[in-house]
Amino acid sequence: MLEKGKINAGEFEIIVIIFTLGSSILIGPSLLAAYAKQDAWIASFLSLFIGLFFIFLYNQLSSNYPKMTFVEITEKILGKWVGSAVSFLFLFYFLIISAGLLREIGDFLTTQIIVETPIQMIMIAFIIISMIGVKLGIEVISRTAIIFFPWMILMLILLFVFLIPEVEISNIQPIFGEGFQAIANATYRSLGLPYLELFIFLMITPFVTDKHGSKKAFYKGTIIGGVIMSILIIFTILVLGADFTTRHAYPSYILGKQISLGTVIERLEVIVAIIWFFSMYFKLTICYYGITLGIAQLFKLNSYKILVSPLAFLQVTSALILYPDTVYFKDFLVKTWTPYSLTICFFIPCCLLIATKVKKTKMNKESGR
Repeated sequence: MLEKGKINAGEFEIIVIIFTLGSSILIGPSLLAAYAKQDAWIASFLSLFIGLFFIFLYNQLSSNYPKMTFVEITEKILGKWVGSAVSFLFLFYFLIISAGLLREIGDFLTTQIIVETPIQMIMIAFIIISMIGVKLGIEVISRTAIIFFPWMILMLILLFVFLIPEVEISNIQPIFGEGFQAIANATYRSLGLPYLELFIFLMITPFVTDKHGSKKAFYKGTIIGGVIMSILIIFTILVLGADFTTRHAYPSYILGKQISLGTVIERLEVIVAIIWFFSMYFKLTICYYGITLGIAQLFKLNSYKILVSPLAFLQVTSALILYPDTVYFKDFLVKTWTPYSLTICFFIPCCLLIATKVKKTKMNKESGR
């Protein structure tokens, strides 16, 4: 086996939570508010509910092949050539995600914090840090997440508590003011970010020691991450209003600037930035790890670690080529990402589950003769 590390269900749950938050912390509120306005929080909860159905599919596929990654599952079900083609589509999809994450990191820092720094240098610095985690393996990645996770939760709690005096209830009214169609449209747009992306965890489930516990952890991690995201969207609208949330690229970052408790505690946007950096790091590293391990399994390599450095350069290059500027990236995210994600992360696992059912039925008939 290329990966000898093991993690428990609790560690798996934590990395699912952090992955679910990921880039959604900064761009999720504006994405939903653009369609549902003050009802964005309703769309967020609806997308979480639908997202649990995707987790059900992934758990079903993992249960049939508990010791195999997705790349190995496709080859087992579809054969070498067809399975390799499907695995390539899967890995390319997550290469696009990792490139998009690097682009988001670069865009955010060059527009909000270190505006004169070349975006290429920011991407290279971040991917080097991610390389270290990938080389150390999933066991180290998950245990590092455990160290940072309590601090992330503490900072989120502090952020929500400090924002309470800034809340304006009128900002969230009228409820259902935009109609169900607007809410449904926002829900659809948010499925690709992040719930369908959780498909990457089929590259990690074989390394969870408690197979039954990993299913519950997958559900719990998704629910906790989704609820935190929904609460953040509620506060964003209550404090900033739906119009401002829609217009600004990073509304949750602006939330920290609204905090003012006398002259002692002011402008705590650094809290949002730190939470986002942690969640983005682990999301990028998990995608990076899944791609590297998947390619190694696809080409029957003895170790995935020899691919880590070449793939780092590929991801930085892809981030610059696939997403030439911020406007293009946002347009791609809004118009293309969800249908593309449904193709890879919904229709493919559905087809694999159907193929598994057909094969089992055929084998049962043959054995019953």
